[in-house]
Amino acid sequence: MYSGVRAVVAVLTVHVQGVALVDLSQAIQDLFTDIRDTAQIIAPIAAIVGFIGLGLMYLGSSWPIIGQWKQDNPRAANQVIVGL
Repeated sequence: MYSGVRAVVAVLTVHVQGVALVDLSQAIQDLFTDIRDTAQIIAPIAAIVGFIGLGLMYLGSSWPIIGQWKQDNPRAANQVIVGL
């Protein structure tokens, strides 16, 4: 009896949409693959937004709003560069 239970616990399958049985380790691997693929799409977009923001901080200093903000936050550009 216990060997049958161990075999069932060792296999650990998940029923997906009533059609296919997927091994739990395969489902976890697919999840992390999806997360990696999503991160590979989001990361370049975030980098582009960061570089545009950094350019506005440097080139927009002559604008009163950005110039005042830059005086209030002198380390902001360094933090953006470290983040990128």
